Amino acid sequence: MAGKSDETGWLEAVFDRLKALTDDAIAVVAAAEAPVDVAEAEKRARAVGVLARTAKAVAALRSRPARKTPEEDEMSEDDRDVSDAELAGLQAEFFARVDHLVAAFERKSLAAGLDRGAASRGEDPGVAGMDPGHAEAERRTDRAA
Repeated sequence: MAGKSDETGWLEAVFDRLKALTDDAIAVVAAAEAPVDVAEAEKRARAVGVLARTAKAVAALRSRPARKTPEEDEMSEDDRDVSDAELAGLQAEFFARVDHLVAAFERKSLAAGLDRGAASRGEDPGVAGMDPGHAEAERRTDRAA
C-alpha cells in the first residue's frame, strides 16, 4: 500500500510541474506578436494544436484512475464482451480510417514526386480509382487464408 501512495504523490508532483510548464508555453504563444503572413499563421496554428494536445495529456494525468490489483481486475465490471455486430462495426470503422490514412499518404507521396504507394504493394496503377471497400475486401481475404 505504501508504494501506491508514493506513486500517487509523485504523479501529483509531476502533474503540477507539467501543468506549470504548459502554462508557461501557452503564455509564450499568447504573448507573441500577431502573424504577418500565412507561413507564420500556420506555424502559430501548429503550436496551438501542440499545446492543446499537451494540455489534454497533462489533464489526463489528474483524472487517471487508480491502478487496480490483479484481484480487483478479475472482479471488474469494466470487462464487457463486445457483440459480434459491434465488433464488426468497430473493425469496419478502423479499416475505413486506415484506408483513409493510406490514401492520404499516397496522395502526399505523389505530390512530392514519390510513387512508392502502388508499386510497393504490387498493385497495378488502375486500382487507385477503385472504391475504398476494395482494400478492405483484399485484407479480409488475406485474413481468411
